[in-house]
Amino acid sequence: MANILLPLFSALALSTTFLGLHFWPLPFVALVPFIHAVYSVDKRDSFRIGFFWGLFFFGPVLWWIAPTISTYGKLPLAAAWVIFALLTCYLALFPGLWAWLARLLVAEKGQLSVLGILAVSSLWILVEALRGWLLSGFPWAMLAYSLCQAPFLIQTADLWGPYGIGFIIFFSNMVVWQLYLLSTQRGGIRVRDRAVSLPVFTLVGLLAFLCVYGSKTISEPSNGKIRVAAIQGSFDQSVKWSAEYRIATIERYKALTRQAHARFQDLKLAVWPETAMPFYFQQDGSLRQQVLDLARELHIYILFGSPSFFYDPIGSPRYRNSAFLVGPDGSLKGRYDKQHLVPFGEYMPWGRLTSWARDMLPTAGDFCAGKSARPLEANPFKIGVMICFESIFPEISRKEVQAGGNLLSVITNDAWFGRTAAPFQHADMATFRAVETRRWIVRAANTGISRIISPAGRISVSSRLFEPCFITGMVNLEDRLTLFVRYGPYWFLALNLLFILINCLLNCSRFKKRGMNHGKDRARTGIH
Repeated sequence: MANILLPLFSALALSTTFLGLHFWPLPFVALVPFIHAVYSVDKRDSFRIGFFWGLFFFGPVLWWIAPTISTYGKLPLAAAWVIFALLTCYLALFPGLWAWLARLLVAEKGQLSVLGILAVSSLWILVEALRGWLLSGFPWAMLAYSLCQAPFLIQTADLWGPYGIGFIIFFSNMVVWQLYLLSTQRGGIRVRDRAVSLPVFTLVGLLAFLCVYGSKTISEPSNGKIRVAAIQGSFDQSVKWSAEYRIATIERYKALTRQAHARFQDLKLAVWPETAMPFYFQQDGSLRQQVLDLARELHIYILFGSPSFFYDPIGSPRYRNSAFLVGPDGSLKGRYDKQHLVPFGEYMPWGRLTSWARDMLPTAGDFCAGKSARPLEANPFKIGVMICFESIFPEISRKEVQAGGNLLSVITNDAWFGRTAAPFQHADMATFRAVETRRWIVRAANTGISRIISPAGRISVSSRLFEPCFITGMVNLEDRLTLFVRYGPYWFLALNLLFILINCLLNCSRFKKRGMNHGKDRARTGIH
């Protein structure tokens, strides 16, 4: 029974950090019961423990997927819950895989060496990285994201992204578990014991590095010089694409933008959400002209989302989820096409393998992915754009900054999520994109959460849910390149792999030595 209750308690405790309880010390110990359960059962049962933990972690964190699919996917609620259950089971495979491999990597049920702790922690990070890549990737609720509301602890993301921070969190849990084992097995903890001192000193060093680096970086002056605004139209998804609401939609965005400009005459850039303009902006017409005229009237840049289309070689129309940038002179400055589409939402992945399911998902789109990560350039701006789902992937913002982006913008439509934890989870992850790249982020969401985020991960200003409004703030256009932008997470993932390989080699060496010693003992005793 304990082997079931321990992972259950651990999963629910960690899930609370993604459901509004932003108690930053919790992630550093929340996994201890789960780790203890994995190392308290036979190897063959370890996967089951990890899978069970995954169900009770991802279930509470992502429960909003079922009503979202039912409401906007036009599926019966029962069918939506089945789809959610299948997704949860898929995600639970990853902690299950970690648990199984962890017992193969370090089989001991008791004391682990520092290298063993490093290897097992590295394994968790590599499995998380696999989840963010496999089958187009879904890195939602990575371990590091539990600290989104603790900016002083995530400043090292500019070195190694969320992976290094997640590593330190997991390493902390492993050390706490080791201390618990030693205290119960030996009746107390002796500081001079190497089994205690080495892991503890290593952990203290890692945490000190987080805090010192964080305090130095977060205290850097970040007063902006250019005023920007995020315009939140707040249209319900059920009417967003209705033809009769098009004029009302444009009028609301125009009115809110005018209010922002009237209050702040120095406004330079207004950002509207994903598909804020529910028509094909690339086509000439009165609707398009109203947007161009507004930019010319207020003499500002306007960045906004709108669907676009093109024709393939055989003349068939193909569609993209795009962002357009209009300049103060009323001209189009550039277009960005979403690169990372939502599988089963914006397109059906894997061609014929999933085409049969299209009838089950009548609202699944038929979009094509964009190919270019180049920012939208209009002096002085070089805006790297992320559309909705893209903001959860570190690689997209990294490539845009590599290509010269001096400001990042997230445009999204989170109306699908309703009044759940999802809009907050989605918005929080953008904090890491700011720190990783050391760029200001302007996040405009249709129904919220709209935010302006500093390069230190501080939320300069934030909106509320389902409220038509505008938010403004001062930003800088940055040009420095962080270690993470230059080299990505690959150097750190390679280091994690090295820890695992060294541990494997030492284990093989120990196993071989034991075998030789056992053979000598048999020879001495004459046993054959």
